[in-house]
Amino acid sequence: MEYIACITKTDDGFEVEFPEIQGCLTCADTLDEALYMASDALNAVLSVKLEDKDPLPARTMKADERKGLYAIAVETNLAVAYSIFEARRGKPASEICRKMEISRQAYANFENPKKGITVASLDKFAKAVGKKLVIDFV
Repeated sequence: MEYIACITKTDDGFEVEFPEIQGCLTCADTLDEALYMASDALNAVLSVKLEDKDPLPARTMKADERKGLYAIAVETNLAVAYSIFEARRGKPASEICRKMEISRQAYANFENPKKGITVASLDKFAKAVGKKLVIDFV
């Protein structure tokens, strides 16, 4: 999962903005630092959005580095936790827990990016929400 950062050269360095994520901004002195700071800002803002149970912002933009549009990857654990949260949307966690035969406390780990989840657990979750787990390396 990735979002597009618009990186603009200014007199003072570089400004970074994520047009698809309101309020996700940062700045830096060099392009390399701007890319690093973009990743840091993106993951920090998405972590807060997940904690607040906000929907995942839409991703419609395409990278084009010639135009200052850079693809920035979301940290893997955060992307997985957010994907789980989105797949469950509209379904009570208690229903998912019952179908998975796990406690609410155990389920909380699924939407926590600081916790690791096994592939077997992800597959069990996918079945509980009526989906199919697909792993793809691109």
